[in-house]
Amino acid sequence: MGGMQVEDFFNSFLSDNFIPHGHCYLWQPGLVWLHILSDSIIAFSYYSIPLMLVYFVRKRQDIPFKNIFILFSAFIISCGTTHLTEIFTLWHPYYWLSGSIKALTAIISFYTSLTLIPLVPQALALPSPAQLEAANQALQVEITERKLVENELRQYKERLEELVEQRTVELATANKQLQMEIVQRQKSQERMGELLQQLKNTNQELNDFAHIVSHDLKAPLRGVGLLSEWLLNDYADKFDAEGKDLVNRLISRVNKLQNLIDGILEYSRVGRLREDKREVNLNVLIRDVIETLEASKNIQIEITKPLPIIYWEKTKLEQVFQNLLSNAIKFLDKPQGKILVDCTEKDDYWQISVADNGIGIEEKYFTKIFQIFQKLSSTEDSTSTGIGLSIVKKIVEMYGGSIWVESEFHQGSTFFFTIKKTLQI
Repeated sequence: MGGMQVEDFFNSFLSDNFIPHGHCYLWQPGLVWLHILSDSIIAFSYYSIPLMLVYFVRKRQDIPFKNIFILFSAFIISCGTTHLTEIFTLWHPYYWLSGSIKALTAIISFYTSLTLIPLVPQALALPSPAQLEAANQALQVEITERKLVENELRQYKERLEELVEQRTVELATANKQLQMEIVQRQKSQERMGELLQQLKNTNQELNDFAHIVSHDLKAPLRGVGLLSEWLLNDYADKFDAEGKDLVNRLISRVNKLQNLIDGILEYSRVGRLREDKREVNLNVLIRDVIETLEASKNIQIEITKPLPIIYWEKTKLEQVFQNLLSNAIKFLDKPQGKILVDCTEKDDYWQISVADNGIGIEEKYFTKIFQIFQKLSSTEDSTSTGIGLSIVKKIVEMYGGSIWVESEFHQGSTFFFTIKKTLQI
């Protein structure tokens, strides 16, 4: 029974119940031969292409995507077979066989297209012939350079023994020199120790000298000042106007000398006596300095911008602002004096300025005023020592800052100095 079903299937599959395809062409010889020749040539071409693909793949074992070549070959062979069935059905109407071959061709072609889709990005990523040529040229250059390097290495190898022998002699000589230098360095270290001890002794002597100046030198000056005041008070009726003027000038000279000694001691202590750094609010510090100076009512001191909080030695900051503000107050010559304290933030530092509308400074004195004992005021001014601005300069530069002045004569002056932000809280 089963054999009969298979036989029936093949009988229906190869049925002759249909009209051969040639009847559609009315068996016109020209039209029939046109289709026969066209389908034969196409089938021959289709069968030859897979042969060439298989030959190419066998010769090029490194070719990528070999599976797609096999699918292409199966697809092309099936396409060629459909053309052969077109010739066969001219005389034999086996259309079920022809349709099955077309269906198989459709399945192979569809599967090939699905397989080809994900391979397209990979194929596009493959190097182009131009890129391969460039890489090949670069490889040739690298090979040439490598040959040159190998040649140089051979030359270096030939000279290596000479160099080793030469270096051995040089090392022996250097070793002797090193021994001598070690002995000299030991002597230098001993000498350095002696110099450090001398420096300590010198610093101690300076401290002792500062004590002597502060006590033994200022005490007689205070005595001379007191005696001069007593002389002027007790014997005022005995002096004429010129005598009184001479005594007053003597008192003024004594006061000036005391101020000068105080200034020298203060200058010498900058950098030698250090205090602990701590958080300092410049807004509070400047207000305290202003209260200490007790400027007259016709002088207005204004802080134009909030000042930063920094990490510094508070006493030295007080010295800086006290000297700058007292100088500004001292040289105000206008009925209404005005002093402005300003602050500008830069990339890595603060720039602080103290400006006044006083007598101003000529440009030729911009550098001179920061030198010790240099002053532009009258020599009769007992309060001026020419040390204040040099103290400010020494303190600012000790912390890596800088100070300068901008001024117009009779228009006022502005002193600028910088404080690094690395010391900021």
